Amino acid sequence: MQYRRFGRTGLAMPVFSCGGMRYQHKWQDVSLKQIPADNQANLEATIRRSLELGINHIETARGYGTSEMQLGQILPTLPREKLIVQTKISPVADAKAFRRTFDQSLSYLKLDYVDLLGLHGINTPELLDFCIRPGGCLDVVRTLQAQGKVRYVGFSTHGPTDVIEQAIATDQF
Repeated sequence: MQYRRFGRTGLAMPVFSCGGMRYQHKWQDVSLKQIPADNQANLEATIRRSLELGINHIETARGYGTSEMQLGQILPTLPREKLIVQTKISPVADAKAFRRTFDQSLSYLKLDYVDLLGLHGINTPELLDFCIRPGGCLDVVRTLQAQGKVRYVGFSTHGPTDVIEQAIATDQF
């Protein structure tokens, strides 16, 4: 596997990632009992094979339904120091709600921390404001970093170029 330095993190990121958007059972949260055994077995086989190939970046998001919950069944069984685990959470106006969502993600993943937390879908000036304003989502992330629950923060977007440039110009990611 080839690796590249990932931005300012210094992490050696594989050129391929194991994305968690499509191997989840449902787009909504359901109980583990409702997840078919073959679906979970496929997810776990995918993760194990990815790691065999050197693909150690495991990516998911709170918005990906059962993905985090299903990953939480295998991640604690793997050597944590060899993984780069990323989840993403959408910015919201209520910073406390953002924190609750993060706590749910970490609980589902059954991890003590994530390597990468992405602010998911900074697509509009309003969503960027939810992140960067005093008391906003990034203030929550800085607290999480101080607590050792998040190593690095970034963002994802399908927004217009000007919003992307504004996010980059904050120098917060």
